[in-house]
This record gives sequence, C-alpha cells and structure tokens, in this order.
Amino acid sequence: MALMNHERFWTIIAESRSEFDPNRRDGDMDSQVARLRDALSELSAQDVGSFANTFTKLFHDAYRWDLWAAGYIIEGGCSDDGFADFRNWLISMGRDVYDNAMTDVDSLADVAFAPGIEVTRFEEFGNIPLDVLRRMNTSEDDAGIMEFKHPASPAGEEWEEEDLPTRFPKLIAAEARYGI
Repeated sequence: MALMNHERFWTIIAESRSEFDPNRRDGDMDSQVARLRDALSELSAQDVGSFANTFTKLFHDAYRWDLWAAGYIIEGGCSDDGFADFRNWLISMGRDVYDNAMTDVDSLADVAFAPGIEVTRFEEFGNIPLDVLRRMNTSEDDAGIMEFKHPASPAGEEWEEEDLPTRFPKLIAAEARYGI
C-alpha cells in the first residue's frame, strides 16, 4: 500500500490531457477519460492502486470551504455530490491548476471559463482507476488500495453567500462575464 510519486502521478494526468483542444465545445472530457483509462491499463495493478491512493489523498486535501465556494460560484450552486465532481475536475486539470487553486482559489477564474472547458464537474474521472482494476480482474486489496476516511467537514473558513464577492472577486467577476 503506497502513494504514487507525485511527479509520476501528475505526468499521467498531463498525458491524459495531452490532446485537449480549446476549440472543442465538448468531447475533451470523453477523450481524457479514454486516455487515462489507456494509460492506467498499461500499469501494474499495484501501480494503478498507488495512482488511486494518490488521487484520493489529493481529493481529500481539496475538501476545503474556499474550493467549495469556487464550485458554487462557477456552477451557480454546488451540492455535496457536485463538490465531489468539482474536486475530480480540479485534479483532472493537472498539477499547475490544482496547486494554484490550493494556494489561491481565485486563480480558477482564469481556468474554469476558458475555451474548451465543458463543465467543472467530472464525476467519471474519479472512477477510472477502480474501473481499470475491475477490467484487470484485480481486487482493491490486491492492488493496495488504502482505506482513507473522508474528512468530516471541509477545512478552512466557512462562507456565506453574501460574503463571496468580497472573498473571491475574480471568480465572481469571471462568472458574471462568462458564466451560465
């Protein structure tokens, strides 16, 4: 049971995004799913397990109030399930987007409304490692999938809707200009 080296993890994510086309109005997510599935299928079951463990850790690290606010602003609302899908999308966007968002949530204003971004909810992306393991006929235990306890509540400072324009001005401005 282990985490995957972060460089390797993010390289696999970058490769899954390698054919991203900002001129497409849809289909980039489907292409990314196929490329990630193909990349993970070439790994050993233990490496797929390590990838899944790292994914889950990053997913839990992003369980923060400020990121939930970003999802809420960008999507015009964000339920618990929607926030899980948003965190999958955040990881799918790659290391720079993820790291920048973890440092400055307003940085997503330059990403979420960019050409080629279909939506900021990507439920299927988080299921790919387990799907690959099923196709390999490998159990989660045999692949070394670790048991992670999801945080009971988001980290950071809770927000009220009326505080969002002050706390996240770039996101509010971008949503007003480009949003739904």
